[in-house]
Amino acid sequence: MLILERWLPIFLVLVALLVSVFSAYIVTQRTLTGLESVLLQSFTLIAGWVGSFFFGRQSAKDAARAIIKPHARSAFRRLISLYESLSRVATEIENSHSTGGTKNGEITLAKLEAIVIEQLATADHALEDWSDIVPDDVAELRAKVRQSER
Repeated sequence: MLILERWLPIFLVLVALLVSVFSAYIVTQRTLTGLESVLLQSFTLIAGWVGSFFFGRQSAKDAARAIIKPHARSAFRRLISLYESLSRVATEIENSHSTGGTKNGEITLAKLEAIVIEQLATADHALEDWSDIVPDDVAELRAKVRQSER
């Protein structure tokens, strides 16, 4: 499918150019009838339009990818940071199960609190990244968070 999307527009535009050149050559050899002229021009026009449509669609996709890519990259970095932080939480929970005791429990709770605060800060930064792309959705999410904090 990807090959078709890349080569079909090029093929159609080349066909339109070839038909135009062929039409110009035929006109130099003899006079075209009205029907021949209309058919050649129509075929050239349709092939050019369809090829241009596919070129435009591919160009728009490439432009959208170029615009979104920096935002997606920074959001992905935040996601990795959140996963690493969650991994540390899981490790601390596992360590607290193996060691037991109240003093270790208090230390583990303090560590877990610090990790959760770090995760919340990372999530806030990720929201800032996404607010450039989908500001309405981010505003809605922030409103829900404010409402749940009350």
